[in-house]
Amino acid sequence: MRSFTLGDFTLFWLNGGEFELDGGTMFGVVPKVLWSKRYPADAAANSKHEDNYIKLLNYPLLIKTPESLVIVDTGLGNKLTEKQKQVFRVTKEWDIPQQLRKLGFTRQDINYVILTHCDFDHAGGMVMHNAAGQEELTFPNAKHIVQKLEWEDALHPDLRSENTYWPQNFSKLQGTGNPQLVEGNFTVCEGVEVQLTGGHTRGHQIVRLQSNKKIAYHLADLLPTHVHFNPLWIMAYDNYPLDVISLKQKYEANGIRENAWFTFYHDPAMYACKFDMQGQVVQKIAHEAVRKAAAKKKDIPIQKLNVHKDKQISLSCPDCLLVCEISVEKHMGDNHFLTVNCHCGTSYGANLDFRKHYRKDVSIGGFYAAGNADTGLAGAGNLTTMPINCRIKNLSMGGVGFTALNRVRVQVGDTLKVKFTLDKVPPEIVEKEIIVRTIKDNYIGCEFTKESGFNDRTLGFYLMK
Repeated sequence: MRSFTLGDFTLFWLNGGEFELDGGTMFGVVPKVLWSKRYPADAAANSKHEDNYIKLLNYPLLIKTPESLVIVDTGLGNKLTEKQKQVFRVTKEWDIPQQLRKLGFTRQDINYVILTHCDFDHAGGMVMHNAAGQEELTFPNAKHIVQKLEWEDALHPDLRSENTYWPQNFSKLQGTGNPQLVEGNFTVCEGVEVQLTGGHTRGHQIVRLQSNKKIAYHLADLLPTHVHFNPLWIMAYDNYPLDVISLKQKYEANGIRENAWFTFYHDPAMYACKFDMQGQVVQKIAHEAVRKAAAKKKDIPIQKLNVHKDKQISLSCPDCLLVCEISVEKHMGDNHFLTVNCHCGTSYGANLDFRKHYRKDVSIGGFYAAGNADTGLAGAGNLTTMPINCRIKNLSMGGVGFTALNRVRVQVGDTLKVKFTLDKVPPEIVEKEIIVRTIKDNYIGCEFTKESGFNDRTLGFYLMK
């Protein structure tokens, strides 16, 4: 279970169930050729289909303040029929009471439930089936903060909304003192405020958190995932789409200006993040499965790190920004990628660069031979007759990397000679004595010998272009 500290608040993301929905409905008029590049269809781990569906989470936010326990939305609940589970392709069951117990709380401890709106995937956990199969309030001691407009629409749905406002999610609340109907902006407790937005539904509200000058916005279904940052990327489910576009522009700009976190309810990739004005994620709290997969694929977004002369590197966690120095001497020559596990729970990657010189990627035909085989380069003295048995892949002032076109018969430490023609005007032949430093399949990485010289003006001018 992921947690995060925001000033004096601690945020927890609870499992409210996972399901799959049609990708087109989640991105409205945005063509699939665009959204699928960032949110692949049928990417759910348990998906057995290939028909445009995407994985979505329902992760209520538990906020522990110094005085109160607040839950934002309640997930799918445990009242779905088997048919409903099939229709909505539920891949993970709701288990909020169990998760609260793991944190040392009970559902009776919750002081406030904030309903951003009353769609079944957000309000389904307000009423639960107990062990006897009977319905009861999930959070019996909590005030349920909901906009008056939203509550009225939920109790009297129209033809469109009756498919998402389900009576069984509200029946036990009616006639109790639990619902607290608000109109407009309202402070739930110190540092926790709801703001009426409309847009997705008529009474949709968002949550703004602030503690010790640290700020977070929970925009609910105005920003269901980080992929929806573009104001025009809105859902077909939005009842007032033009309002959603304007609201996203407003709140995204506010959040970026305030250096705020944006937390997500449906995002399978990350719990929260910070954006820059171009919509690029600059900090994030990624889901565990995503972090592990990214580390395995060496696909974690982190800058290349140059190794210091003392074989040290400085690492900075992308989430908590903790800076530390570690020795990478044992990784020289073999493993140039590290997975780092920070104390805050974030895993991230580091690509290590041990090179001393700038390296240029090229594709040039060349010829190599054993260093003591003078005849190996005989007859290779002009541009038209030089044979080719390798392809030069990269060059620097300190060395060369090439792919052998024949069977590799050399070992690390061998001394070779290599000859190639620079693709410049006029073309020039370069001949070097080299020492093999790395071999991977048919790729051979070599360092120029001291005798071969590192101050090659011809090569230097070539690398500058």
